[in-house]
Amino acid sequence: MPTTRTGPHPAAVVAVVLLAAMIAAALWNSDESGTGARQVGAAAPAPVAVPAAVPGASCAPTVTNPGGRNNYREDAPPDVPLGRGLVITGTVRDTACRPLPGVRVQVWLQTSLGSERENRTTVLTGPDGVYRVTSDPAVAQFGEPNVHVAHDVDDSPWASVWQRHVLRSDDTLAVVDLTLAAAS
Repeated sequence: MPTTRTGPHPAAVVAVVLLAAMIAAALWNSDESGTGARQVGAAAPAPVAVPAAVPGASCAPTVTNPGGRNNYREDAPPDVPLGRGLVITGTVRDTACRPLPGVRVQVWLQTSLGSERENRTTVLTGPDGVYRVTSDPAVAQFGEPNVHVAHDVDDSPWASVWQRHVLRSDDTLAVVDLTLAAAS
């Protein structure tokens, strides 16, 4: 009389264990967001002074990261407050490390009151190259809370760049500096 198997086939058990081990290894070796985004959030106040450029210094240009352009819109409204509780700020410089005044920066993020497609604003950097946007805290849309910061203007002398960076939902500050290369 043939025997009847009551549990899973041993080959199936081995396959599931191997698959779980491969997934665990991939997660262990990956960054938090899987997109090259870095954690930029904090619960501390923003720096007050922007250090002056050192003559002859060179700053590497900011590189667009994967996911940075996601939900970008050219026509973001100017100077619209996005709420309160989170400050997104940074300094925009050129590759000689000099602050760039009057540069257009777009910021967008998912909050409890608006999606990335609706919750956005465009601001200009001040005389010290600093931009600042206030927003409601970021919430997760697909994965972790994040903020997008971009410079993309057709008639700008500076090359476009799009950044996406990870936050925690309780962060009160996100610092995203941009170093812009000359447009080619």
